[in-house]
Amino acid sequence: MKKMLPFLLMIMLLPIAFASSYYTAETLDLKLKVGSEAVIKPQSSNYNVQQVLVNVTFAPSDTINQKVLSFDAGNFGKLESDSVVFTFDNPSSDVLEYAYTADIRTFNRVLGVRNKIKFPLEGLPEGLESYIEPAEIIDSNDPAIIEAASKVAEGDDDLYSIVHKVAAWTKSNVEYNLSTLTAEASQKASWVLENRQGVCDEITSLFIAMLRSLGIPARFVSGVSYTESPLFAERWGAHGWAEVYFPDVGWVPFDVTYGEFGYIDPTHITLGESPDSNKIGTQFKWTGRNANLETKSLEMGADIIRSGKKSDGRVSIEVKPLKQEVSFDSYNAIEVKVKNPGDFYVSTEAQISKTDELESLEGHTKSVMLRPYQEKSVFFIVKVSDSLRKNFIYTFPVIARDELNTSAESSFKSSENSPYYSLSEIEEIVGQRAEEEEMIYSRNVEIQCSIDKKEFYQYDSAKIKCNVKNNGNVFLENLDVCYKKCSRIDLGISQEKEVVFDADEKAGQQDVLIRARNDYVSKTENVEFTVFDVPVINVKDVKVPSSVEYGDKFDAEFIMDKASFSNPMNVKVKLLRNGHEKGWAINELPEDKAFAVNLEGRRLKEGRNDFEILLEYEDENGRKYTSSGAFSVSLVNLNALQKIAVVFFQLNESLANITPETAAIIAVMGSAVFILIVVFVFRKRN
Repeated sequence: MKKMLPFLLMIMLLPIAFASSYYTAETLDLKLKVGSEAVIKPQSSNYNVQQVLVNVTFAPSDTINQKVLSFDAGNFGKLESDSVVFTFDNPSSDVLEYAYTADIRTFNRVLGVRNKIKFPLEGLPEGLESYIEPAEIIDSNDPAIIEAASKVAEGDDDLYSIVHKVAAWTKSNVEYNLSTLTAEASQKASWVLENRQGVCDEITSLFIAMLRSLGIPARFVSGVSYTESPLFAERWGAHGWAEVYFPDVGWVPFDVTYGEFGYIDPTHITLGESPDSNKIGTQFKWTGRNANLETKSLEMGADIIRSGKKSDGRVSIEVKPLKQEVSFDSYNAIEVKVKNPGDFYVSTEAQISKTDELESLEGHTKSVMLRPYQEKSVFFIVKVSDSLRKNFIYTFPVIARDELNTSAESSFKSSENSPYYSLSEIEEIVGQRAEEEEMIYSRNVEIQCSIDKKEFYQYDSAKIKCNVKNNGNVFLENLDVCYKKCSRIDLGISQEKEVVFDADEKAGQQDVLIRARNDYVSKTENVEFTVFDVPVINVKDVKVPSSVEYGDKFDAEFIMDKASFSNPMNVKVKLLRNGHEKGWAINELPEDKAFAVNLEGRRLKEGRNDFEILLEYEDENGRKYTSSGAFSVSLVNLNALQKIAVVFFQLNESLANITPETAAIIAVMGSAVFILIVVFVFRKRN
């Protein structure tokens, strides 16, 4: 017994930004280009420059994520260790151009952390001191940085988990803002924390400072990367990220700006690392007299020569709305289940698509950390708009994906009469689901519930039966199974018990939560059913003229007001007047209905005419119900002939309810009387 709405309308997705294929390629062959120029500025006509040395500390080298295939620094340059040195002896021109190119193959590889590393760290190897100590820009000894980092890491003893939390906190709490580029030098980490804004190197500096304040070694990496952000005119440019040291693993990259935790995509080219973000750059030396050297910023870029095949995703994703159907202005939650099939820690970003008329209360992206082989759900609480059109069913499609384009799709529906869920109700369910995942033994108990009637009236009874089974390996004591009230049971290993509840709910579509829990386990089950109240129709807003004349035609209008959740069935509408009846039939009344009856003055009696509106209807079980309304109309201003006609019309209506023999006698007598009256009136006028 469900109301059928006349239209189905699909809400269109707003564009969702999928990752470039470059980010997901197994390999990229890139042509790196780095260069600039310096200009000799004479201070007098008698000047001389014997030699200019340009030391560019941005230099490519082989790492786990890249291999240098070729290198060319021209006639003046030479690759030396971790820098490129350009030597200009007795330069013939005042403009000294220096540049190098390199063919580099990058790899989409992960240096995986496979085992839990206990935090705080102890017994770090020698040589890491500069990556733990504060620096000029990375001022990790700032009290505000120490406090912020300690609060993020509080209560956690897993090194990878803490690094992920600090990265996620930094990305969520610091806005990427190009305006800080106007400063002469990179801002300190403490400034970034205070102002909550910065560019890539400043965001990275704060991330490193927070880790160092916790005794976690971290270093600054400079290089080149690709972006499709509209903030930048060029796709390739200078970029900075971090590497974090994990004992027995090595240096693991974290690009907080790009949301890449524990890995970098193959558009990253590493050109150098240092303890501080201001230690990598270009140094100039020159020998001569009466001359200075004017330098320009280093320009960096790259071209893609070849892109390898798409790499496999590191996680699998499922998406499912918490409720399959909700009303307008209702809340719902989107569950994104992320599974790590690998044997190392994975950090990823779960994203949901943006959809018209659907507001996500906490944004559309959440960071997720997964231990080896772990499965975890994140929830996005959403709200349906209250301005949708009545009598429409809306379908909201939902796409979930990670930053490497692993994706899944689902949808839910919304209509005016669907169940409404408040924010607190959705938060309670989401909180319970999160509790289930956090509790160590939460998956050792199974609860399956069903109801014996999916639809029933309030005067009926229905039973919810729950089978609770101990699937774990410990005895479960004092297990409370609750729906409005709780039943306490004990369950031995592999034991199963049934708990029965009376379904006691108000009218409407219901989605109730049954919970089984004690101090060690927590599990919930949803049961959906529909409760119907007794059908009610009220007669409302009767509109009819108070008086009419003999030749008038008019309407008696009223509203059949459906005042119940359930739909009245087999509705009969009867209009009664002076013992006479006129009727109409309606199979089902799913919503309010306007009704109009055409009437004529000539069919009324002189003076007041009383009408009764009688509604007879049933529920789906055949129980009968009635309701009624009334109105009156007066017939006025009749002349003599109209009065005679009215009398005879009323007489004819009365004849319809007597035997044919009696009707014939009355008709003959009436005709004779009518002739006498007409003759009398004719003579009187003459």
